[in-house]
Amino acid sequence: MKEKIAQILKDKKASKIIIILGLVGVALIFISSITPNKTEQVTKTEFSQKEYCSLLEEGIRQTVQSICGDTSPVVMVTLDSGMVYDYAKEIKEKGAEDSDKVSEESEKTFITVRDKSGAEIPLVITAYMPKVRGVSIICNAGEEGCEKIKNAVCAALDIPSRKIYIGRKTVQ
Repeated sequence: MKEKIAQILKDKKASKIIIILGLVGVALIFISSITPNKTEQVTKTEFSQKEYCSLLEEGIRQTVQSICGDTSPVVMVTLDSGMVYDYAKEIKEKGAEDSDKVSEESEKTFITVRDKSGAEIPLVITAYMPKVRGVSIICNAGEEGCEKIKNAVCAALDIPSRKIYIGRKTVQ
């Protein structure tokens, strides 16, 4: 095997072809690193208040269906606010001592990072989901079913039962 490789390398044409193929390979690697990768998928970490409400409503709808068997319960969730963010801050404290006075000043600035487009955005430390203001459920459930639904929603959303209304559907 080594002899065959040595023979190929001695041949000037074969050596030139190998060098050219190597350069083409390096060029292709370089080109692939500067062109955007279209197969890259962007993961979405933020979503709107409306999307969050829809997710909660769908989860509650499935819970109601499981508890009382109603195939089309009506669920509405209201929120107190949108997403709340804590941003990274840098605090610089300046202190000056005079003979009788001590003054302290502090300067707060947000720490920013650059996104892909080059824009500076504040660095998010924590994102808090919106708090649930109330839940309204209209379904075909008996007294016992309504109590089970209320307990399930209280446990799932960590809200008091006074924030949950359960009504029965009217027959038309």
